[in-house]
Amino acid sequence: MAPMPTIRSITPGDFPACARICYEAFGSLQDRHGVERDFDSVQTAEMVIGMFGTRPDFAGFVALDDDGRTILGSNFLQFSDEVAGVGPITVDPSAQARGVGRSLMRAVMDEAARRGIKQVRLQQEAINTTSLSLYAKLGFDWREACALVRLEPAERDLEGTRPVSERDLPAIDELSRRHFHASRVNEAAGYLRIGLPGFVLSRGGRDVGYYFPSFLGHGFAETPEDLAALAAHAAKHAPPQFRKTIVPLGQHGLHRGVMARGGRAIKLFNYMTTGAYRAPVGAWIPSIGM
Repeated sequence: MAPMPTIRSITPGDFPACARICYEAFGSLQDRHGVERDFDSVQTAEMVIGMFGTRPDFAGFVALDDDGRTILGSNFLQFSDEVAGVGPITVDPSAQARGVGRSLMRAVMDEAARRGIKQVRLQQEAINTTSLSLYAKLGFDWREACALVRLEPAERDLEGTRPVSERDLPAIDELSRRHFHASRVNEAAGYLRIGLPGFVLSRGGRDVGYYFPSFLGHGFAETPEDLAALAAHAAKHAPPQFRKTIVPLGQHGLHRGVMARGGRAIKLFNYMTTGAYRAPVGAWIPSIGM
């Protein structure tokens, strides 16, 4: 039986190796199943790993081989707000089936417990049946099937929208608490700091929804029609690489609304959670982690 890997916190010097593993691990899985790659290059993967590895509201971990130097994989925990998100977790293809993924998941779950976080959520890539089994063994429950969708930009701006600014954070706090049962305000503030464009929708003098694009973003609205229209509006103003979103398939009206506007499904995820859970209400779009 192979020895269990050593786990330690990620450092900037680890980013190139972790990015290579992230690119190769996701790429080999997705190529094997004929689905679009998440990362178009090692450089894109390094940009994401570097962003997560340096943000104060993320904890990153690497797994080391028994030589104490060779990196076998990495994982991250986002704890911006009271509900934490996991990922991306990646293991070098040459080191899979050796308990590396389990050790990396234990590391982030232990970190969540150390911080007093009682709810952890993630998106599990449906084609990866190995991780589906692992997460269930670690206490995660399946909640929803989701599709990663490429958005078609709206032809015209949606009336009543405005770009998110710091002045909108109290409205985002209120909307996320109402729909998600927990605040996402610190996560939204983090989007603003990295320049991820977001939009608020107002109607009748009150804010009824908001949305940040890409699979890193999320959104809530009072009606599926509003959220579908808000996502298409955001796609009109976002760079092409941000024109993706995660749509819960149980949100039938939202799913139909996104597809009616030209959306195209890319692949499937399983939304999984551990700890206390209350299903979101109204229309909702999760991020890749939660």
